[in-house]
Amino acid sequence: MKRTVLVASLAIAGASLVFAQNNTQTTPSKTPTTTTTTSATCKVAAVNVNTATKEQLMTIPGINDKLATQITSKRPFKNEADLVKRVKGIGKHNIVGFRPCFLYQ
Repeated sequence: MKRTVLVASLAIAGASLVFAQNNTQTTPSKTPTTTTTTSATCKVAAVNVNTATKEQLMTIPGINDKLATQITSKRPFKNEADLVKRVKGIGKHNIVGFRPCFLYQ
């Protein structure tokens, strides 16, 4: 009986330790939360989505011919939210990657 209680106690303690290790919180990253960033955070030169040519838009990683055509055909855009709303293929998740490369002036 004592052995069973000891084994059960050790199993619970081990499970608690594993749970605590798997659920540790990390500190939040210090990424900018604003939508206006400079080309310093983009791997290529930032472009104005309202005036850029199709070829300029295609220099941005992730923008292909079809997406560039949609962007140029639906202009002008007031801001990032307007772009996400009106261009099929740009959503809430992938706009994060495009954000540093897009300007709305």
